[in-house]
Amino acid sequence: MSKIDKVNKLLEELEEKSSDIIGTAVIRTNGLIVASALPNEANERMIAAMSAALLGTSKRSAEALFNGSFRSLNLEIDKGNMFLMSAGRVILAAITKKEPNIGLISLEMEVTSDKLSELFKLED
Repeated sequence: MSKIDKVNKLLEELEEKSSDIIGTAVIRTNGLIVASALPNEANERMIAAMSAALLGTSKRSAEALFNGSFRSLNLEIDKGNMFLMSAGRVILAAITKKEPNIGLISLEMEVTSDKLSELFKLED
């Protein structure tokens, strides 16, 4: 099984675990899509570019404000939410319905993020 096949399987499993999730993606930190299961009406390239920008800003904010490291971001919008989670060398993104179960989504994204981090770790 190729790395992309493994990523697509992880995205599929994440979406199956929460009915509130309507789309997912794995994005490189430079804003390019690795794999996507976003809805057809979603602008994948825009979501990828904005996700990378939001992650960069969030990382800098976490370091400057709290001398900490970024873990995740929940962007609440009137029509749903967008969750971003750092997964090592990539970003895990999820788009949800309005008023999702934030705890369940966060928990499941952490599990998926850990698996993605392992999959994309630098080999020595």
